[in-house]
Amino acid sequence: MKMPNMHPSSATSGCSGPSVVTLVKPDHCREHFIQTCYQLLEECADKFKERDQADELACDTRRRSLQEIVDQATTTSLTRGDLSNLERVQLLDIVRWAGDLIGQIRRGPRKLISIPVRLYLESSSQTHAEETSVVEVSQHGTALTSSLPISVGELVKMERMDTGEGVEGIVRWRERRDGAIVHVGIEFYSCNNFWRLL
Repeated sequence: MKMPNMHPSSATSGCSGPSVVTLVKPDHCREHFIQTCYQLLEECADKFKERDQADELACDTRRRSLQEIVDQATTTSLTRGDLSNLERVQLLDIVRWAGDLIGQIRRGPRKLISIPVRLYLESSSQTHAEETSVVEVSQHGTALTSSLPISVGELVKMERMDTGEGVEGIVRWRERRDGAIVHVGIEFYSCNNFWRLL
């Protein structure tokens, strides 16, 4: 059975449908609300592909827009009794996609800095460790280079070699740059200003 197209085609001008949702100021009928949500989500996803998160103000604006999409889509799906099955599936897809994107947005300013650390990757059979340096830090995590066999989603431990303090985190992204160098992004589970940024 062929699945329906989840992403509606571009909106047509002069919509005659009743206004049921307000998103980013103007009112929308359901069809155009869903189309607008997908367009905004695609634009946001493209920015993440470009790793365009240097502008903290833009990140905050993007987070608020995505949260508005989640709130409006959830409200629409719960309060409208005349939704078609396709519309219900689309609204659920929008909430899921927006939630995933919110999780990717930076939560605080970044600082380029070099701090020596020891990185630990534990498995059921052994513990891998290496000494490396972070290249970028924030209150919530860090980016660094690593030669360990790390995968996205794995848990790691990190120890500052200058202070001896430790922290646990999860690998959020991994990418190869300059041909061979592997960079990883780690989000801390909990920390109290681990990098002394405040």
